[in-house]
Amino acid sequence: MLAVNSKGPLKCSGFIISKAFIEMPAEIDIDEADVLVLSQELQKTSKLTFEINKSLKKIAATSNQSSQLFTPILARNNVLTTLQRNIESTLNSVASVKDLANEASKYEIILQKGINQVGLKQYTQVVHKLDDMLEDIQSGQANREENSEFHGILTHLEQLIKRSEAQLRVYFISILNSIKPFDPQINITKKMPFPYYEDQQLGALSWILDYFHGNSEGSIIQDILVGERSKLILKCMAFLEPFAKEISTAKNAPYEKGSSGMNSYTEALLGFIANEKSLVDDLYSQYTESKPHVLSQILSPLISAYAKLFGANLKIVRSNLENFGFFSFELVESINDVKKSLRGKELQNYNLLQDCTQEVRQVTQSLFRDAIDRIIKKANSISTIPSNNGVTEATVDTMSRLRKFSEYKNGCLGAMDNITRENWLPSNYKEKEYTLQNEALNWEDHNVLLSCFISDCIDTLAVNLERKAQIALMPNQEPDVANPNSSKNKHKQRIGFFILMNLTLVEQIVEKSELNLMLAGEGHSRLERLKKRYISYMVSDWRDLTANLMDSVFIDSSGKKSKDKEQIKEKFRKFNEGFEDLVSKTKQYKLSDPSLKVTLKSEIISLVMPMYERFYSRYKDSFKNPRKHIKYTPDELTTVLNQLVR
Repeated sequence: MLAVNSKGPLKCSGFIISKAFIEMPAEIDIDEADVLVLSQELQKTSKLTFEINKSLKKIAATSNQSSQLFTPILARNNVLTTLQRNIESTLNSVASVKDLANEASKYEIILQKGINQVGLKQYTQVVHKLDDMLEDIQSGQANREENSEFHGILTHLEQLIKRSEAQLRVYFISILNSIKPFDPQINITKKMPFPYYEDQQLGALSWILDYFHGNSEGSIIQDILVGERSKLILKCMAFLEPFAKEISTAKNAPYEKGSSGMNSYTEALLGFIANEKSLVDDLYSQYTESKPHVLSQILSPLISAYAKLFGANLKIVRSNLENFGFFSFELVESINDVKKSLRGKELQNYNLLQDCTQEVRQVTQSLFRDAIDRIIKKANSISTIPSNNGVTEATVDTMSRLRKFSEYKNGCLGAMDNITRENWLPSNYKEKEYTLQNEALNWEDHNVLLSCFISDCIDTLAVNLERKAQIALMPNQEPDVANPNSSKNKHKQRIGFFILMNLTLVEQIVEKSELNLMLAGEGHSRLERLKKRYISYMVSDWRDLTANLMDSVFIDSSGKKSKDKEQIKEKFRKFNEGFEDLVSKTKQYKLSDPSLKVTLKSEIISLVMPMYERFYSRYKDSFKNPRKHIKYTPDELTTVLNQLVR
């Protein structure tokens, strides 16, 4: 609605109406006027809004441009802030490393003086401090490697430690090499111990081993120890090797016990094994778990060299068993001594020693078998019994051979491993011919086996001598050996004496040699049984003589028992003739062994006198003239018999 005010402009619903509008015709509607006014104002407002939006777009564009300009500035600012922090951190690190570098420089000056001047203990302590410094720098400053300056410090410390540890190794080697190669034979001859390190040297070696133990250089220092010691020992053994390669200077001369250089080589090796065991015990007293491995590494090259030399010697033995065969028993002693010294030690090449043992065992077992075969061959080579029924070449050769075995007693005992009696018994062995029959013995005992071998050799000699004697004296019949009661053997007394003469030499040699101990109780018992067998041969005819004195009982026509005087006379006559004949024969067989004489006389008297005294006491009064038929009284007969064997 319009409000008219003569003193000012009109107002319409909040809008001011100009005078022109008032001067408009009166017929214009008031509402239309309002719409018109409002429309004009809206146009102004729209125009103003457009201008405002346009301004806002300009502001937005300007803000975006400003943002693009400030982003790199902020990023660079952040980088500068980070660099500032790094610089501050680096400056702090430089100050810290500078102190470490100064301290390391002092240690380096000490190390440059050398171990001899500084002392081993202080030298290793300084190296430990440098190592600790290096670990601290590496563990606390992971990014320092990006900076060449810090990398140089680290590299210098690493090189300094390496140079110092290299000097420790050089010093370690110098101590090891303070013992120079030497000829072990000189020490063996003079019974001097092999050179060994002084306590101070052992302490230094142990100190250096302890320094390197557990770090990356530990295996290197251990390899140095192993290498230097093995090299030294091999150089020492080289002095002996040329002599150990020869068994005898004369190819066809029998080997003389102990003459091979292999014996000295073995003795030296045993000395070095003992030395190295002591050395490893001294150096690894704190590290017992390392001892077996270190010792094994040191000794392995030595064992390989020994096994090679052993094989070369055994090859020479095989090529000439006749002259060098017994040397194999020294080789048995050698290999057994070496294995014994290594018992309980883990050696990588211990199987080489086992192979050597197997090879030498084959040779020694053949020697036992060959000894029996040799006896048979020697006995069979006899064409006739010696005219004096004396000792044969076969007996001399057999006992000479057995004495050789006795000289190598320890080697023979060592060779009895995994061997049985069947290994040496002859192919034509008959149990009844040998003095060992169904006896329970401890065959696990090498002494028992060796005693049995010697006894079997003696039995073989006696049996084959008897067989050859029977063939010579009774060529048209099969020999009946080892049978004192044989009715086929008509020369028992001579054969018995012949064998006893040879057994006398056997016993003499046994008593004067190591064979006496080697036979032991069972062996001596077998020898006594053998002698008794052939004593029975010698008294066999006496036994037949006394059998003639057995009573003869006759039945007369009345049925009563009676004694025929003629028969009694005949018995006395035959006894007298037979007795004198046997006395004459027995006097031809003169035994040199006092014990055999006593045994023979005792056997004859024990056979003859009881029967004769009995027969004499029964029939001495049967004749009017006793002396005509009875030539000897018991006392007279005893006197003759006592004088028979002297």
